[in-house]
Amino acid sequence: MKIISIGANHAGTSFLRTMKKVSPDAQLVAYDRNTDISFLGCGIALWVGGEFSNPDGLFYSSVEELQNMGIDVKISHEVIEVNRQEKYVVVKNLNTGETFKDSYDKLVYAGGTWPIIPPFENVNLENILVSKIFAHAKEIKAKAEDKSVKNVVVIGAGYIGIELVEAFHKYGKKVTLIDMQDRIIPNYFDEEFTKKMEFEMEHHGINMKLGEKVQKFETQDGKTVSAVVTDKGTYEADLVILAIGFKPNTELITDVEKTANGAIKVDQFQRSLSDENLYVIGDSASMINSATKEYAHIALATNAVKTGIVAAFHLAGNEGIPFPGYSGTNAINVFNFNYASTGLTEVVASKTEGIKESYAVEYFEDNDRPEFMKHHYPVWFKITYDKNTLRLLGAQIGSQGRAANHTEVMYMLSLAIQQGLTLPQIALMDYYFLPHFNKPFNFIIQTILNTLNLNYKK
Repeated sequence: MKIISIGANHAGTSFLRTMKKVSPDAQLVAYDRNTDISFLGCGIALWVGGEFSNPDGLFYSSVEELQNMGIDVKISHEVIEVNRQEKYVVVKNLNTGETFKDSYDKLVYAGGTWPIIPPFENVNLENILVSKIFAHAKEIKAKAEDKSVKNVVVIGAGYIGIELVEAFHKYGKKVTLIDMQDRIIPNYFDEEFTKKMEFEMEHHGINMKLGEKVQKFETQDGKTVSAVVTDKGTYEADLVILAIGFKPNTELITDVEKTANGAIKVDQFQRSLSDENLYVIGDSASMINSATKEYAHIALATNAVKTGIVAAFHLAGNEGIPFPGYSGTNAINVFNFNYASTGLTEVVASKTEGIKESYAVEYFEDNDRPEFMKHHYPVWFKITYDKNTLRLLGAQIGSQGRAANHTEVMYMLSLAIQQGLTLPQIALMDYYFLPHFNKPFNFIIQTILNTLNLNYKK
């Protein structure tokens, strides 16, 4: 059986390595249009911000590793056509311009996502950059170290946007953050969490311009950006970073079931609902959300790696490892805040059909350890749940400072959402108690007890 993989970043690399382990005789061919594979894009801001100097650690595999496993890997090769009826692809060698056909028995599509670039006026000016691949990272790093770049405007207050805001701030740049939403990271955290981070960012001198829509870019020399114009103001810019979001890179695959944003719907083994010979993995796929039980799209490297494993086992004939669904578990660390969330926030729940009529929330602030301990730190915790069934739908946690990091509780709560656990079931789990680490009624248990009107401190 010959398998062609389109894309060899997180999902593609995971699939290829796993497939060779579970089916050593499989004939694997991989095409990727980039010049490298397995790049950890989530580390771009860390590298730009000086957390480490050598970017080699941002790669966890290589073309050489895959080739040594017996995989035919061709980088700088772009697949420009997929013929699913006759089961072949047309590939362009980006170095020579040559095009050729290659046939397959099974096709694994790991096309990922690509940054959204709206058609703003003058969007093609120099020094307007996006952040996705290693080539972007090197360009952004060079601009950060360029002393002539004094005014940086980041457009988009999602994870990548605010991480780069912090990175440029460390270089002493004047940084402006613009977003049409009125809060930062609104898809992952509610106002109780975002207002704390926004206050701290303003305290550090970040020019926060939320609730503003970008209209155009201006230039003084006719080629390089000099300002960003919104519906409420004009902001000087020697450099602009577009961090508006990502779109599934699936235009190549036509006539299959997709979500509204283009992600391809797959079954529990990552097969396209429309073609049993097409497996879609990583950020190009749309899987079942554990909280809503509906198809949805989320671009996270953790899910991408898992989907590659699931597809490989299934192609090797093992149906015992289906993808169990996802809840979008995520985390961020900027301006000394430790935040993590999973499932639905209050804002998202309020807009979700089938849930907005029955959801409820509970927010609780407490110290992580008993107050008699020399060191104890504030923790902010919030859950979203179904008030009729008490099923957990989402959770958020926040704290400040490295010593107060409790974000790993999201692993447990993500599993609870996946398994459909109720609040009483979670509260009665087998927790440990030790004053060095937590309270007898820790912040998870007490938040749940509060929903049951069992707040003993009132």
